[in-house]
Amino acid sequence: MKIELPWPDPRLNPNRSKGVHWASTSELRARQKSDARLLALQAMRAQGYVPPPGVLPLCITFVQPDKRARDRDNLLAACKGLLDGLSQALGVDDQHFDPVTIRRAYGSKPGAVIVEIGCA
Repeated sequence: MKIELPWPDPRLNPNRSKGVHWASTSELRARQKSDARLLALQAMRAQGYVPPPGVLPLCITFVQPDKRARDRDNLLAACKGLLDGLSQALGVDDQHFDPVTIRRAYGSKPGAVIVEIGCA
């Protein structure tokens, strides 16, 4: 199954949130989780996807809105809400996402996060 999710809000980048109280980003993360859950449920219905039992391999492609250098670990951390919403929609604990492959591509604004479940 393939889902296209929105590019994470820059304020969720761990390097930007240093020294900032957690409550300042909690609403952003909650909205990110809710949006991802809704988009995942829509994709599941449209594609007739039912998650199999056991581990689920994920391929996450960050389609960057520009050519700025970004660390993979920061991209993944900024998407915690997306992965939480995805796991909620699938009805699985996110510990079952294994392995997780992270890729980067250059696109255009506003950017996107493409998640493929069950990729090789």
